[in-house]
Amino acid sequence: MKAIIDLGSNTFNLLIADVKNKQLNVALNIEFPVKIGKGGLLKNFITEPAMQRAFLTLSQFKNYIDKFEIVEIKALATSAIRNASNGNELVQKVKELFDIDIAIINGNIEAEYIYIGANNSFKLPIDEVLVMDIGGGSVEFIIGRNDTILWKQSFDIGAVRLFEIFKPESPLLKSDILKIKNYILNEIEPLKIALSNFPLFTLIGTAGSFETLVDIVMKDLKVIPISLSKNAFEISIQEFETFKEIMITTTLEQRLKLKGMFDFRAEYIPIAAILIEIIIELASIKKLVCSNYAMKEGAIYSM
Repeated sequence: MKAIIDLGSNTFNLLIADVKNKQLNVALNIEFPVKIGKGGLLKNFITEPAMQRAFLTLSQFKNYIDKFEIVEIKALATSAIRNASNGNELVQKVKELFDIDIAIINGNIEAEYIYIGANNSFKLPIDEVLVMDIGGGSVEFIIGRNDTILWKQSFDIGAVRLFEIFKPESPLLKSDILKIKNYILNEIEPLKIALSNFPLFTLIGTAGSFETLVDIVMKDLKVIPISLSKNAFEISIQEFETFKEIMITTTLEQRLKLKGMFDFRAEYIPIAAILIEIIIELASIKKLVCSNYAMKEGAIYSM
């Protein structure tokens, strides 16, 4: 068994698993809403309360790792920590407290792991696909064909980051939506160029917000999505549109009452819905696949 710790901007994840015959055998897969970027994401700084939440969660992760007697550990830090002026301070303290070495990875490496994860969650179409991972601090886009990555880039337009920039009303005002959309469209110019070079019609969203999309379609809209594997589901564009309308027209309190909603995603999910909508329109997406596999699964497959 091997362990991956994914230190994301909104959540920390621990995956303990091994790979046999290209199949992932999971012993433990847990997620905690550490919100390491809260209060400091726009200042590129990890606040003291966020540091303490990180240490508390990692102490629990270390207990699980010791319980399973894991020797091979890979801990990967992404947007919030890599951009933080005191990110290395957190890394050093974690080494002192828990003897865990954290690698602060750049957006390109993160994107590669995400694509490997998506590629192992179901059999990809034979044509080009666009893989999208919405994090708290950044969003990764990867265009690929089967095992080959054709283009990749990370953008600092994560859902938490955009929330802190715009501080939208609840529910979102039309003016909020317009400002957020214009900002995103301005930031993703390189993606627009890439899409013109690689026409495609399939969007694969990985983990996080896309898992919430599936949960709400199933538990609140009472629709059974098409299962492509035990780790990937196809959601119709119409089902996504219904989901998006619910996200942008409800208050935080109303979203928290949805059966498919995780509490720690409820505040930021409207922005994630806007991000997805932009990409569907920009790339003229016809097929939307939600994969449970993302960076941490890709990292396990790469070990």
